[in-house]
Amino acid sequence: MVYTYGATRSRRGHESQETPAPRTAAESGNSSAPAPERILQAAIHLYGEHGFDRVTIKEIARHAGVSAPLVIHHFGSKAGLRKACDEHAAEQFREAKTEGVHHQGPMPRNYVYEALRTNRPLIKYLVRAFAVGGPEMDQLFDRLIEDSLEYTAEAEELGLVYPSANPRNRAAVLLLQQFGSLMLHRQMKRQLDFDPLEDEPEAAGPYWETVIELYTRPVINPDIFGELLQAQQETTDGSTATPTDVDSVHNPDTTKGTER
Repeated sequence: MVYTYGATRSRRGHESQETPAPRTAAESGNSSAPAPERILQAAIHLYGEHGFDRVTIKEIARHAGVSAPLVIHHFGSKAGLRKACDEHAAEQFREAKTEGVHHQGPMPRNYVYEALRTNRPLIKYLVRAFAVGGPEMDQLFDRLIEDSLEYTAEAEELGLVYPSANPRNRAAVLLLQQFGSLMLHRQMKRQLDFDPLEDEPEAAGPYWETVIELYTRPVINPDIFGELLQAQQETTDGSTATPTDVDSVHNPDTTKGTER
């Protein structure tokens, strides 16, 4: 999946009021897409860059190459457009993750860089949406969790990730960590010299090295971790997890996965 609208390289540095306006559908080469698709992509891009209160229907229509009345015709109101944007963003996020799971062979850095670059408007939109909050965002986050369960299960079948004792909890924590780090993007810039919302993906070296280490190498002593997990499970549901049960889920050396 490639997010085509306004998929241009961003400048380095923090977001500011001087962020260049996204190109119109005609300028970005996306004028042949159906009008509703162009409207959604333009809205997601503009909302992600400038926030929900500052962007007007007229601006969205201009960047989509349509009239403002046509936007209302397709989506009913600005609130209706926002709801459609949420649904569209969730679907695009799912497609991007699923495509990554099914990528054939080792994943080269340039593939990851291009995926990050072209899908940046989508990520900016989601970060803005979660920062605003509200019941609609609760529904959006729930949708991301349910979608995550599907593509993570596919990744398990392919031997890409290890199974979890509680797949839904793991999905929730991973998404919380992912979007939490994105919302602290300015602190990431200070500490790791990389802003995921503004900088070129090629500058992400220190960040990616640390993430890969965290996901592929244990942080806590496995013996101590196993005892903590067993005690927690006994406290929460009254069940007793034996050391073998704990090891089979959380120790990569004892977990059998299918080689790709």
